[in-house]
Amino acid sequence: MSSLKLNIHYKHHLLVAIVLAVWLVAFLVLIAPFDIAELPFAIRLEILPFYGLISFVTYMILVPVQNWVYGKMGRWTFALELIIIVLFNCLCLVLSYFYYRSGIVNGEYDFVKFMLEVYYPIFFISIPILLFSRWFLNKKAVDLNSEKIILTGDNKLDILQLKLSDIICISSADNYVEVSYLIKNELHKKLLRITLKNMQPQVPDLMKVHRSHLINPIHFKDWKNPNTIRLTQMEVPVSKNYKKDVLSLHDHSPLKTIDSSQS
Repeated sequence: MSSLKLNIHYKHHLLVAIVLAVWLVAFLVLIAPFDIAELPFAIRLEILPFYGLISFVTYMILVPVQNWVYGKMGRWTFALELIIIVLFNCLCLVLSYFYYRSGIVNGEYDFVKFMLEVYYPIFFISIPILLFSRWFLNKKAVDLNSEKIILTGDNKLDILQLKLSDIICISSADNYVEVSYLIKNELHKKLLRITLKNMQPQVPDLMKVHRSHLINPIHFKDWKNPNTIRLTQMEVPVSKNYKKDVLSLHDHSPLKTIDSSQS
């Protein structure tokens, strides 16, 4: 399945959430579809903006979820994009219905009637806004080869600035992590005082292959044996729990032949 670009920056997704929420509020309050037009403008302005807030909160809740999945998979696909849209739809539907039946709105429709006659007509009008916003955002995603990041440890002086593409892997070393990276194609290593668990959110593009190792997928070369992979200028072990994820990096990995011969 072909991969897509994914913009993982929260501030960019915040703009998507704001655009979607503002558009939804403007549509409900100003255009007033269905029987909403029967409500006085002051009432619409009082109760309808909360639907925009629901869409805003729901979208922002899903951003760390998509970033986590992207970090685990090491790529983004059409299927994953569709799953995010479906999750957004389901969460918005449930939260919107609860608000609709609350004492603020006092809606009378049951869940099915609300879903078919109120929610989905509005959702299908809104979905192009969401799809276009995400497409535009992901199209503008910064290229991995040019993106510079800053890794920070628990100590104020623990700072390492480098291109994301130069990171080969990050490994646990007790209360430290060891960052292996390239400078002019030469391997360098630096210790930062921070646990691997706390470092992982700083580098969601990296893939976990072992409880002690995160790797940059672009530096994957091949398999040395069923439990070890070769990266650029180094090797790291792969645990059983993450082997399937690593196999997805190489459709013709030697490990597949090894595993099949052993089964």
